[in-house]
Amino acid sequence: MGDGGLIDFGLGWRIPFQGRQRALVGDGGTTVDFSSGADGGAPNAFGGAPTGGSISVLYPPDGVLLPPNTNALEFHFVPSPGQTLFRLTFRAPTTTLQIYTGCVPLNQGCVFTPGPRFWSDLVAYARGTAPVSYEIEGVSGTSPSAVGKSLARSLAFSEQDLRGGIYYWNSGGTVQRYDYGFPNAPAQTFVTAQQVGGFFCVGCHVVSRQGNVIAVGKDIPAPSAYSLLDVATRTVLQSTGGPLNGGANFFSFSPDERHLLTSDGASISWRNLVTGSSVLVNNQGTMPDWSPDGRNMVFAEPASRPAFAANGVVSGSIRRSQFNGAGFDPPTTLVAAGGTNNYYPAYSPDGRWVVYNRSASNTESSSNAPPGAMGATVDGELYAIDSDGGTPVRLSAATNPGATSWPKWAPVRHDYAGGKIFWLTFTSARGYGLRLGTNERAQLWMVAFDETRMENGQDPTFPAFWLPFQDLGTGNHIAQWSVDVRRPPCTGTGQGTCQQGEVCRMGVCIPG
Repeated sequence: MGDGGLIDFGLGWRIPFQGRQRALVGDGGTTVDFSSGADGGAPNAFGGAPTGGSISVLYPPDGVLLPPNTNALEFHFVPSPGQTLFRLTFRAPTTTLQIYTGCVPLNQGCVFTPGPRFWSDLVAYARGTAPVSYEIEGVSGTSPSAVGKSLARSLAFSEQDLRGGIYYWNSGGTVQRYDYGFPNAPAQTFVTAQQVGGFFCVGCHVVSRQGNVIAVGKDIPAPSAYSLLDVATRTVLQSTGGPLNGGANFFSFSPDERHLLTSDGASISWRNLVTGSSVLVNNQGTMPDWSPDGRNMVFAEPASRPAFAANGVVSGSIRRSQFNGAGFDPPTTLVAAGGTNNYYPAYSPDGRWVVYNRSASNTESSSNAPPGAMGATVDGELYAIDSDGGTPVRLSAATNPGATSWPKWAPVRHDYAGGKIFWLTFTSARGYGLRLGTNERAQLWMVAFDETRMENGQDPTFPAFWLPFQDLGTGNHIAQWSVDVRRPPCTGTGQGTCQQGEVCRMGVCIPG
């Protein structure tokens, strides 16, 4: 496997330095803006007594932390009867923004979508600072008198813009890609079954941290045939039946992208992607994740080896094996099952933490998935533990109200007023404000993960927010991240080279 010698990954993959993106300094004053259904006379309507009935804000959750280039955020609220004109007041440390708007109706309530001024006049002053407090007030637009008001709430922004690509599977059977370098562009279909020789679906997948290669499973995951693709060109590099023989449900790339861990749900193999050679490294493990420095593998291990290849585990423990340059040492236990089921482990970008799913009822993992996947929602929760061992911490802010699965890390570290964070995505069937009810459809959600809180044994997560580039009509799962999005070269207009929805700019296909 080592081409005649030991493999040394050195320090392995390293978190890229994002630089500092400071907030604007000085007094930004107060900015007033008008949205749909409000005009210049709207401020005069809010002079009445504060007895007009309360306003219930359903989304975003109070205390949420967001990337400053989210660029698409909805506020969902339910007014009191008769309220048709509203004022949203946002107070950042050095600026205030007031927005007047009518009600854009949505399922028994109202939705407000901030325009460009929100992001330029508020977020530019608020990135990386103390939280922004806000409230919503409402009156009758035709006969204003008493003013209703919501409870005060807050939201905050990290200092740096989020960069990188997120690749996820949707229930339409394709792998989608969203590029945070182009936050105003929609998600694109990255690969279909037909592009890789499948019949009806591509699903289980993993992308290397650098973003150069991706492995995709095809059709029924029992286990799947799979292909490796060059991300920039979508060219198939290898497929099962060629240099890579056998099927797999789970994958993980080494830091140098030259090696791949695969599992059919019953055992784990290590494949050399240069020579095509393969060796069994664990005969009772699944769901492997190779650490960013290349020195360890973490995986889920059921209480007994399944007789046949399997999609999931039951009575799963989280185990770790050290890479010795020529193979993996016998595993040690990070999290013992103890009557629960623990699965889908994933290393943080610095390798310091391992996040994983837990089912307290010991439900088999593929059955303990949000609607639209392979099973019915039961009790999936998120936990994290020091990668060297310790006491697991329940990620309560991320987990609540439950129905979570497939936690994955974005490969960057960001600053905010309270310290440093990682971003963590997962699938959940929780309700999304006025747009989706609980257990209606699985979607991708994201939370900030505070390392200092984790070090102190506290819940490191903030409240979760819905990722706004998704199709609400499909179930969306397994959000795999890369630090860069590799794109194909092109000439002229890019016609015949660039994918649908892309244009040729500076010799590269980008979202158009």
